[in-house]
Amino acid sequence: MPTTLSIPFHPPQDRLTLALSAAALVVSTLILPAAYRDYKIFKSYGPGGVPNNALGWVVVRALFQPFGREMFSTDQYVKRIAAAEGHGKGNEGFLSLTEEHLSRGEERPVVGPHVVPQRQLTQMPDEAVMEKFRTAFTAFGHRNHHLVKFQKSNLERHADGLFVADHIPVFGIAETMKREISHVHSGNDHSVHIVLAPADCIKVIEAGWGQRHAFSGTLAMTFLSLGTRPDIPAEYVLIYAPRTDAEIETVMQIVSAGVQFMTGREDVR
Repeated sequence: MPTTLSIPFHPPQDRLTLALSAAALVVSTLILPAAYRDYKIFKSYGPGGVPNNALGWVVVRALFQPFGREMFSTDQYVKRIAAAEGHGKGNEGFLSLTEEHLSRGEERPVVGPHVVPQRQLTQMPDEAVMEKFRTAFTAFGHRNHHLVKFQKSNLERHADGLFVADHIPVFGIAETMKREISHVHSGNDHSVHIVLAPADCIKVIEAGWGQRHAFSGTLAMTFLSLGTRPDIPAEYVLIYAPRTDAEIETVMQIVSAGVQFMTGREDVR
């Protein structure tokens, strides 16, 4: 007598319930833990240009992330140097790294996976170095009051930045940036954002001292902020936090180069 295979019949409602249960299981065991870990990283950045809470995290991941670009190539700077006809001192730039600091040495620090705020997660300086760096940055600004002023950063909102002094006329990138040159992420990792000449961007990236912002050279910032914040140029780069006295000196040389580029003046003290 032939054997009949009996296949259980599930009504459509039961099949839907099973599918939803399976989806809930996947979400609870895989997606939610990963999302929570990602949120904890976002929270670790501290105050920045977006709210440091769940709403800020959702906005960054859902709306901002697709606009990010790669941050390490230097081809666009070569093109900008060729097109600018000497602006930014052409291939020379303003930054002269000593032989000792032509390379930062070891591998780059890990930078957070979110397009904003841009912070490093490893190779953090200790508190003593952080304090020395803040002091050096502040002293530099006061020493060069004929070129720059301190003002609340247009991009960070939680930190003071160096701006081109009011009496100096601005154009091009300095005008686009609303005079902002640089700021230190003093509430967290002590990395630096700064605008540099194209040739100096090449030096910094190739020597391992920094990388571009994911929005650099795009229209994303103005679009996503509904016009409340300036677009950031390709020359807007992240400089990794200094970990030693020698690295503080190098980072301050980079800051000096940014001031020269943005002010068009070389009488930096």
